[in-house]
Amino acid sequence: MRLRRGALCAVLAACLTGCGGVDGGVRVEGPAVTSVPWTGPAYLTDWYGRAWQRPSEISPTRSIDLRRLTWRDWGSPRARATGVVVDTNCMAGCRDDPASYRARVVLSGLVKRGNVAFYSQMSLTPVHPPAPFWAEGYGESTYLDVPDA
Repeated sequence: MRLRRGALCAVLAACLTGCGGVDGGVRVEGPAVTSVPWTGPAYLTDWYGRAWQRPSEISPTRSIDLRRLTWRDWGSPRARATGVVVDTNCMAGCRDDPASYRARVVLSGLVKRGNVAFYSQMSLTPVHPPAPFWAEGYGESTYLDVPDA
């Protein structure tokens, strides 16, 4: 009985480990796969969930507006613009003319959704540093809303 169990275990072990071994493991040939640049339309969503292409004005967050935007490289992995950042949350105090500053805008993190893509990150850099206190946190990457898949 022990001999039968031993033989059965040996056969089962051979089946589970496969038929024969591969010397040296898996061998990969040819060049590495490269990423294909995005060629479809790219969008930026505003605070209200609406999609825009190359907007001249937009509210990307609840706290700020971007105005007088001039875009370069739209649709590339890093779209760049210059424009004016406006304090719409009244962090600098509410008045007739809200606080603002000139800034460089960089959008990145293209996320594909079907036949289109959306920028998922934004960073702002003041043209003449430093940024005002109410703009703290926008210099690093700010996550933008992207529609669900």
